[in-house]
Amino acid sequence: MTKPLDEFSTPTPTSIRVVRTFGAPVELVWRSHTEPDLVKQWMTGPEHHSLPVCEIDFRVGGTARYVWKNPEFEMGMTAEFKEIIDHQRIVFIELYDGWPEGATTVTATFVQVGSTTTITVHIQYLDKAARDLAMQPGFEEGFAASYDKLERVLADLETREP
Repeated sequence: MTKPLDEFSTPTPTSIRVVRTFGAPVELVWRSHTEPDLVKQWMTGPEHHSLPVCEIDFRVGGTARYVWKNPEFEMGMTAEFKEIIDHQRIVFIELYDGWPEGATTVTATFVQVGSTTTITVHIQYLDKAARDLAMQPGFEEGFAASYDKLERVLADLETREP
């Protein structure tokens, strides 16, 4: 069973906010968002989805390329990193293949308190129609399923870290 997100909301007509807390230090949560070998293990969405393409040039001005697959479809996305503050914040622009009106600005913040790290993802769409289309059934569940996989990746990393 998928653990629910701490928060999934629409704070404005053109945005989505996703919050999840992990029982791991910020360094590991950060690495899991920035290293392709780790991202491929968890950013897959629901069951029967995979992320066969995950290329990340993690620097301001660098890009990332992701391609998700499941038995019915393939979906690609390119991102450009606009701001990086180590272990605190990543801002990037996302553009999904064939959907220019779905372009987003994503701000991910990482905050460690004690032995837990909370990530808050703010997704800003160009307009309400694009936000509403992105929120099709399964969007929230896909986030939650990916974050469940991230929990397992983090647990594995913690057992391997000195």
